[in-house]
Amino acid sequence: MASTIPVDELAHLDIDTHTIAQDSKAESRLIGRIKELESGQANKDLVIEVYNKLVRHYLADEQLAHAERALEGALGFATKTYGEKHPAVAPILTELAFVNYNLNQFEKAKSYLEPALAIQEKAHGKVSEQAAFVVHKLGRVYEALGRYAEAEKFYLRSVTTYQNTYIEDDSQIIIARTDLARVKRKK
Repeated sequence: MASTIPVDELAHLDIDTHTIAQDSKAESRLIGRIKELESGQANKDLVIEVYNKLVRHYLADEQLAHAERALEGALGFATKTYGEKHPAVAPILTELAFVNYNLNQFEKAKSYLEPALAIQEKAHGKVSEQAAFVVHKLGRVYEALGRYAEAEKFYLRSVTTYQNTYIEDDSQIIIARTDLARVKRKK
């Protein structure tokens, strides 16, 4: 099947998110490319990568609702392609949680993070960077929900895991410790 998007324009899509956001035609080209790839025998990772570019376009333009819809499309594709518990699905769930968190839809964010955590723990172990990242985000969601004791548990777990996976002065540890201290003050 012939591409509806010239190859030269596809190469241009590899540039940074800020430049894509400035390109008024990027959205239609990315959507067209997704449809083309999904209907063909394309590399499945490439389809998800183009979805990610579309999401970055929306996020750079602060179009959270559009980003959410694009991520839901990516999630549908990934679960159909890989299965709902595949490690490729977890980052999409985490990104959906991020978008919903920013839309102040904290329960919905939590509903995406919980299966993402189960996937990351199964794929990488409970003491892994991937699991710690999701645990940290769960702490933020619980804090936003006003459930400080639960938030504290998640923050403490993320700090402990980060200490086992990162160097001591890594920014992730510092951020998680700051979040932990803040929620302890709120309790």
